Amino acid sequence: MDGIHDLGGMDGFDDFPPDEPDDASPFHQDWEGRVYALFVAGIASGAFNLDEFRYALEQHNPEFYLEKPYYERWLTGIESLLIDADVVDRDELADRAAAFERGEAEISDEPGPSLGELTEGVAEVYQSEREPEDPVFEPGDEVEVHNNHPKGHTRCPRYIRGIRGTIQAHRGTHVLPDASAHGEDRAEPLYNVKFDAADLWGADHTDADAVHIELWESYLMEP
Repeated sequence: MDGIHDLGGMDGFDDFPPDEPDDASPFHQDWEGRVYALFVAGIASGAFNLDEFRYALEQHNPEFYLEKPYYERWLTGIESLLIDADVVDRDELADRAAAFERGEAEISDEPGPSLGELTEGVAEVYQSEREPEDPVFEPGDEVEVHNNHPKGHTRCPRYIRGIRGTIQAHRGTHVLPDASAHGEDRAEPLYNVKFDAADLWGADHTDADAVHIELWESYLMEP
């Protein structure tokens, strides 16, 4: 999916002021930590997977995506996913939010899942390796990235499409995010591909020699 979230290789996004908390916490405010906890609980319980979560964020309109804080984007995406999974009801969620705004609601102190249960669930979701499939490409092979622009989710960055690279390693067979984001458990061989940095940015705009990117087999073709 091409959208405002795919900023790799774009100019004009290097002048933002640093956006870091004042202390050691990764969060600016308490509510951000709660959003992260909600993400972990949703992932661990199977309400949604990582690729479905990413795809939900990608569907924000560009103005919202650029103007809203990081964890507000997360929160709206998680709300949509939990509604789609029938974990919460849209009207009940709206009523609950309005009650908090009026000061008429409190956070429940009812115990949630244990840390062990959450850890086990998250580890299972992040385990993307599947039964091995014979790879089409081998280390040293020259490849070219398909210049495709899918309507759904993809982990193929826009700035490498149509560019040639060299296979550096075969990583095994892993769940294809493009399918997983839409509820399909399909896997493909995954590769580490090396690109000449000058081919991506131009010789006058980089001091790096190369860029290495993990890419699924369907993203690649013979030159």
